[in-house]
Amino acid sequence: MTLTVSAWLQHKIDEYKFSVRDITVDFYMAQAKLNRTDCTLDQLRRFNDTCLDMAEICEINGDDHSFLHAMGKLHHRLVQEMGNADRDRLFRIQAYQLARLSLTRLCHQLALSGEWDQATRLQSDFVRHAGWIF
Repeated sequence: MTLTVSAWLQHKIDEYKFSVRDITVDFYMAQAKLNRTDCTLDQLRRFNDTCLDMAEICEINGDDHSFLHAMGKLHHRLVQEMGNADRDRLFRIQAYQLARLSLTRLCHQLALSGEWDQATRLQSDFVRHAGWIF
């Protein structure tokens, strides 16, 4: 049986919505673990990987707005963890390394869409927060 283009498109849209819903649940679970004071490096990395998976699903499906949103949430949280004095130094340095990568992806996407000012603000903010780690 052959699907019409409209039916095929609706099927693809539904698949995307279900994928985003599922990864959103994973995101909130990973974020809940990150909110705990006894969060481990492994849980930080899982949070990072979950956000990257979410961003990739959005990117593959051409949803630039949701891609930027997912990467922005990741980057913001990593920058927050860089400055979290309740975390040990190794945890904060890992957050720094992961935040550098998220900043690169964010700025690349912002540059593609011509949002130079926003990319510059993100870079300046990152330098300000990262400066005191070392």
